Amino acid sequence: MTPLYEQMGLPSNVVYIRAIGRDELPKEALIDFEDINVPLFAVFAEDGQQIALVEDQKVAFELAKEHRFALHSVH
Repeated sequence: MTPLYEQMGLPSNVVYIRAIGRDELPKEALIDFEDINVPLFAVFAEDGQQIALVEDQKVAFELAKEHRFALHSVH
C-alpha cells in the first residue's frame, strides 16, 4: 500500500501544526470561515505546503496521528 504522503505528492511524512490567522487563509476559504470566530489550526508538510485546516488543535493532532504522519515541533 502506498503511504498517504506519497499519494499526496509530499516529500515525506513529516508534518507540523500551528495556529493560522485569517489573514493567511486563501480568499476562497474565508467564505467558509467568515462567520466563525474560533482559532484555526493548519497541518503543514515539511516543505510548508498546507495539507489540512481545522478549528481545533486537538483535532489537528488526531488527524496527523490517524494518517500516520510524523509530528515535529517547530519553534
